[in-house]
Formats: sequence, C-alpha cells, structure tokens
Amino acid sequence: MGFELTLPLAVGLGLVALVGVAVIWWRLPPPLPPRRARLSLGLRLAILALLVGALAGLQVQTTPTTQSLVVLADLSASVQGALDSEAGDVRQVLSGRSGEDRAGVITFARDPQLETPVGTSPSFTEFQSRPNPHYTDVAAALRLAGSILPTDTRRHVVVIGDGRPNLGDALAEARLLRAEAGPEVYIDTIDAPATLRAGQQADVLAHIVSNINTSGTARWYLDRTLVASRNVTLVSGDTALAQTIAPAQPGFHAVRLVIEPVLDTYAENDLGEALLQVQGTPRVLVVEGAPGRAAGLDAALASIAMDTVTISPASLPRTAADLAAYQAVALVNVPAGALGPDAMALLQASVRDLGMGMVVIGGDESYGPGGYAGTPLETLLPVQIQLPQDMQKPPVAVVLALESTESSQGDQVLRGAAEAVVDQLTPRDLVGVTTGSGTGFAVPLSPLTDKASVKRAIEGSGLGDPVSYAPDLFSAAQALSAAHASVKHIILLGDGDAMDNYQSLVESTHARGITVSAIAIGADPTGAGTMQQIAGWGKGRFYQSNNLGDIPQLGDSRSAQALDRRGHDHPPPGIPRGDPARGAARPVSGASRLRGNHAQGRLGRHLQKPAGRPLAGNLGVRTGKGGGLDQRRRRTLDARPAELAAVQSLLR
Repeated sequence: MGFELTLPLAVGLGLVALVGVAVIWWRLPPPLPPRRARLSLGLRLAILALLVGALAGLQVQTTPTTQSLVVLADLSASVQGALDSEAGDVRQVLSGRSGEDRAGVITFARDPQLETPVGTSPSFTEFQSRPNPHYTDVAAALRLAGSILPTDTRRHVVVIGDGRPNLGDALAEARLLRAEAGPEVYIDTIDAPATLRAGQQADVLAHIVSNINTSGTARWYLDRTLVASRNVTLVSGDTALAQTIAPAQPGFHAVRLVIEPVLDTYAENDLGEALLQVQGTPRVLVVEGAPGRAAGLDAALASIAMDTVTISPASLPRTAADLAAYQAVALVNVPAGALGPDAMALLQASVRDLGMGMVVIGGDESYGPGGYAGTPLETLLPVQIQLPQDMQKPPVAVVLALESTESSQGDQVLRGAAEAVVDQLTPRDLVGVTTGSGTGFAVPLSPLTDKASVKRAIEGSGLGDPVSYAPDLFSAAQALSAAHASVKHIILLGDGDAMDNYQSLVESTHARGITVSAIAIGADPTGAGTMQQIAGWGKGRFYQSNNLGDIPQLGDSRSAQALDRRGHDHPPPGIPRGDPARGAARPVSGASRLRGNHAQGRLGRHLQKPAGRPLAGNLGVRTGKGGGLDQRRRRTLDARPAELAAVQSLLR
C-alpha cells in the first residue's frame, strides 16, 4: 500500500489551516463543557484534514492480493522437436499457482492463438492449437496477452521459446506492457498551422500525456536547429506546452519536440513532429470591369506588401492550374456577362474545392445589376441576388424611334428588334413606337395590354426616312413627360442620315428625366457621329453596328438596359453611375464574351412570365412566341455572343 499526492503544495496550505483552526479554538474557546469542546474541535480538524487531502489529490495505492498469469508457448518450426518439453514446462508453471491466482495459455508462431482461457482452474495437458509454424511473432502474442489479462489483479507474462522472433518488435511490445503498470510519458499531438506567410510566426502547441507527476526537459527543433530548451513539470494527465516558431525561408519546415522525462518507460513515444509550409508573398489577381476601376484596391494591397496582377475579365485564367498561382481573386465591379459561364464555374470550383480566397467589390455593374442572379457567382456570395418574384416593380415607359435603313433586310431586322423589346415588357409597362413617317405614333404610348396587336402594328407600319429626327423625338418626349413611370427611355434606331441641330432638344428631353440612346445601323461615319452625339446629349448609350444581323440583339440588350434602370435611377451612396460622359462611344473588344446570363439576371428581377418563371435567359435568342424573329435570325443571334457582349457593355 502507498500514497500519492497530485498537488503536494495543497498539503502545506492545509497544515497551515489546521494550525490556524487550533489556535483560534485555543484563543477563543466555545462556551461548551471541556469534553464536548475537545470533541467538537477534533471533528472539525478531521473534516478539514479530509478536505485538504481531497484538494491535494490524495490517492491510496494498493497492491492486489491475487495474480493473473499467461504463459506464451512458442510452436514455430524451430522448436517442433521440443514440443513435449514445452508442454511439460507449461504444466509446471500452471501448477505453481496458489489460492485464487488465475492462469491461461497462449500458443504462437506466425499468429497467436488462445489455448487455455485465463481462469482459476486452467485445464491444460497437451497443445491442441496449431498456429502457422513458418514464422515467429512474439510481439503479436504479447499484444494478445495484454488484452486478456484482467486489470483487477497483478499481471504476469511468461514466454517459453527459443527467443528468435522474425516478425514484429517484441522488445517494444514488452515495454508497452510494462508501461501499463509503470511510469509512462508520451507526446500525444502537436498542433501547428498548415501554412504561413513569409515573415509570420507560428504558435505551436504540444499535448503531453503522463500517468505520473514528474519533471523533464523539453527541446524544440525547427528542422535540425534547436530553437528552445527548458525544464518542464509534467502532471498526471494532459500537459500543454506552447512554443513560437519563426521560419525564415519559404517552403516546408518540420517542427519537432523531444521530451526527456525523469520517470519514463518507453522512450520511443517521446518524439513529436508537425509539418508546416511557408508561402511567399501573397499574390492577388484583381479583375476590373473597366480600366482604372481597381486603382484604389491595387494601392491598398501594395501598402500591405501584397503582389497584385490586374487584368480584364477576358484575360482571366481558364484552368485551375493557372488560377492556383494566386491566393485570392478580387472582382472589381465586374458583370457576370463579362466573365462567361466557364470562368464563373472555374471561380466557384477554385473557392469551394481549393480554398482560394475571393472578394467581390460592388458597383453599378456587379451583384444584381451585374446579372449575378442564378449564376455560380451567386452561390459564392453570402447574399441572395434574386429579388422575390412577387415583389411589385415600378412601371417603365419606352418609346422606340425607328427609321428606315434604306434596305429591306435592315428594315425587317429593325422590326424584329422592336418586337423583341416588346417581349420583355409586362402589362404594367408602357410602350410606344414611331416610324419616321411624319404621321406621329404608329403605336401610341400606352400600357402593354396586348403584345400581339402591338407587334402586328410594328410589322404593318411603313418605315420612313425623315430629314430630321426632331419631330419623332419631340413627340416621344411629350408623351413620356405625361406618362406615369419611374423609368423613361427613348431608343433611336436608324442610319443617322437625318442631319439637324438636336442638342437643345435632346438636352431638354433629358432634363425632364428621359434618357435618350442611339443605335447606328449600317451608317456612314457622318451618320454614326450624329447618332453618337444624340446619345451623349441624352446621357444614354451609343452603339454602331455594320452587321445588320446583330440588330435584334441590340434591341434586346437595349431593352434590358432600359428596364434595368427601373428602381435604380438613384443608386445608394457609394455606388457610382459610371463615366459621366455616358453618351461617349467607348472601344469595344471583340474578346468580350456574354452568353445571355447577363441580361437574364437583370431582367429576371423585374419581369415574369405568367407562370411566375423568370423570362428567358438569353434575351438575344429566346424572344418568345410572336417575337418577330424567324429561325434563321435566331441562329444568327446565337452565333454572335461577342457582339452581344459589346452592346450590353455600352448600352447600360
């Protein structure tokens, strides 16, 4: 029998407390008879002594009176000639037990087998089991013995054999068995960050488990260099050791802890190791929707020693391997259409599967206005882009001012473009159409209650070639001024050959809250310049196309831009409107790609089909029944995503 204290210091404090109680009792005795006073003092001192023992972790260690023994008998090929002698030795060991001692027999060769279970009356005469004799694995037999020996008795293992094992580590297994009854200290885990940046420090935490109170020396190594060495006190249970490591060079580094306890049995588990990687200067890929938009972000990242590479959406890497060269990607006011479905899917996979960082900086061409709804970008963001589909949206009023392009094919394309715009409107919206014929509205500005009749009127009206757009623009402005709509827009489509002084008229129109945009179709440089000036004065957008097959796309994208302004004419603080000279023509890159999701995300927030589903995603293709586009033109539209992207970019 023995005693053990886990907190010896508590014993000293307890003795002081006992002496203090006795002194107080002596100086201030209670009003009791002497015998009862002494009895009361004794009880209080006894209670205090028990409390001190509990706080000090007093443990009474007793040795069991009985013993359990397991005999390990080697039956490998090297001892086959001495099996009878071995059996006699086993019987002799079993007969030497006394009282309630327990005993059992395990035979082993390549694998161990239980010959006789551990009990108080073991029955053994000859070997009955036949393990594979071609190998000798003492370690496996020791493991089996440790698993069947009872824990409520003293435990003993006897090995009978030639002492020539050729499988396993018998010595290490014997140490483990001995450690179960003796002192043992081992390193359980070492927690270290997987990656570090250059110049950062790592806080490493080691957990050491001990079954006794002891002391020792802990040595920390970074790779092969000694970092720290200090004396430590280990308590019974878990002890945590912390160390700060500062690797200097990029690459992989090994952090090792070696513990040398005073009391220990098995030294092989006194070593722990963790691996960490030091990465170089962080690289951030900055994707800006338009040149110069990321200048502030570039400067901010450079101020904290981060390398940045600024590109346009068209230059975004197309493979995960190329994107892995960066630790993070920042999208600065980038519309979904400028990225395309493949690039968005790549960003989604890199963030979700590879742990790459991603930042999306908003603006007038990102999030909802940027067509993120329903795209992989939306799944990456902690916000929902799509507005509730049952939300009431304010109405929009659009007047399409058409003129003849002096080409039958061009005129038919213009009609199809107008019908495509009509398809994007709802019965709550207003639409009007002028045809440049000098007779006023072919379709008066009114709520769109019957799309089919409006389309028939567009198809049946003749397109004029006016000498001036002023009459149509004036009529459109007058009608829109009287209309009750939150967004008012004039879209002028023609070849720009009607020369006149439009500045005063268009600027006064814009002053009434009406935006004027222009699309030049098949125009010469002079006509294109006129259309560009009109768009500039009207604070709208200008686009020029010499390919008549693009015009239905232009009409769809223009309608998307017009409708998208509903409820967004006054953006919240911090969301820029863009270039103040919105009418100025900007260069269009043919590499800019869009496959319809851009327009879908923008229009889908405002428009619904009767069944409640968002309108078709590719506005340049899915114009709906009666849209005025035949199958030939639909194939043309689907084959030109670059031109659609360019127009979408300009006509916002």
